[in-house]
Amino acid sequence: MPRSSDAKERFIRTAASLFRQGGYHGVGLNEIIAEANAPKGSFYHHFPGGKDELACHAMAYAAGFMSRKMAGAFEEADSFDAGAQALIARLADWFEQSGWQLGCPITTIALETAPSNTRLTNAARGSFDLWTDEIAEHAIRLGAAGDPRTEAERLLTMIEGAWIMARVRQSRAPFEQIASLYDRTPTGERTAR
Repeated sequence: MPRSSDAKERFIRTAASLFRQGGYHGVGLNEIIAEANAPKGSFYHHFPGGKDELACHAMAYAAGFMSRKMAGAFEEADSFDAGAQALIARLADWFEQSGWQLGCPITTIALETAPSNTRLTNAARGSFDLWTDEIAEHAIRLGAAGDPRTEAERLLTMIEGAWIMARVRQSRAPFEQIASLYDRTPTGERTAR
């Protein structure tokens, strides 16, 4: 039996990686096709909606990948604050190792296309909702102070802002600043809010 093609997955993984670096408008379709090392005809077979359709799939792929990373950070933690600190540290390490090049693929696309491109805006919203749900589940399980969804959205908002500032400053300091918000004193009070 002939082996099924993995071209669709290669296009998605390649697009997610390239969008992280160059954004949606900064990456051309020909660049994605060449980098994926797949035939152009295969691209249109898998993505008849063109680059927008591919970007939606790339965001879903990246959102799922990041959701699993979030779960890993929180599953090893004994408190919501410890999980938040672990997640922030992992993201800072990952970003620093990339030379501040590989930002959040959801954010890079959303900043360029929302709200004018409804399809991509909805895909970005779905990604952020997935992450918020993932973090909120851990907030409930670990007994976070405050409303779990609010805690999740707050953490996600700070992470996304830190990602942008760290890229511009080429420094992990923005991540360290938000991690410090989840550092508790021996009395159990947050040191900053």
